[in-house]
Amino acid sequence: MFDKESHPLTKLDFIKERKHWKKENIFIDDFKLEIAGHPVMERWEEPYMKRLAEIATMNGGKVLEVGFGLGISASYIQQSPLEEHHIIEANDQVFERMKCFAKSAKCRTILHSGFWEDISSKFDDKFFDGILFDTYPITLEELHTARFSFFSEAHRLLKSGGVFTHYSGELDFTDEYTQYLHKAGFSKFSGELVSVNPPNDCLYWRSNQIMAPIIIKP
Repeated sequence: MFDKESHPLTKLDFIKERKHWKKENIFIDDFKLEIAGHPVMERWEEPYMKRLAEIATMNGGKVLEVGFGLGISASYIQQSPLEEHHIIEANDQVFERMKCFAKSAKCRTILHSGFWEDISSKFDDKFFDGILFDTYPITLEELHTARFSFFSEAHRLLKSGGVFTHYSGELDFTDEYTQYLHKAGFSKFSGELVSVNPPNDCLYWRSNQIMAPIIIKP
């Protein structure tokens, strides 16, 4: 059972209104991306992001990536022959960095500025062959539910046989996790454990493994 009170991220100050996330300043170097003082992405995630990118591009075609971060997964997505690579990013400063990425992208890359809740509804049903979802819990209330909130939309956006993956924050499919997948319409899913090496001071993951979900739309 998730215990919000004991989660290390609760030590940080969360913003109260999501809309402010767009204008928050970022700190970025070779090892991490911070927004409003929060650890949005760290370089130790690279082998995990690589595997998520491989899963999301299994079918080729059109792929949606939600959350750009350090651009790790985006770079691996670009290694696959795709028809289109769509990326949604909410923070303005990260979006500007994403523009530089798109200029040298190998396949057609379409950028979308804003929250996924405002952007994804513009896509038709069954538009994508693959989706990679990796956003940060912007408010304290989203700390545990941010990933689950996208499951139904992922199901709508995927073609039949399309593949959905996301930053799981899990080692296995918990009962709660499975219930959210079933509620969204997913019944075929599996996971792979990916070896990672987070630093001792990492606030959002402590294990040397993390599950990469492979979720297929019927």
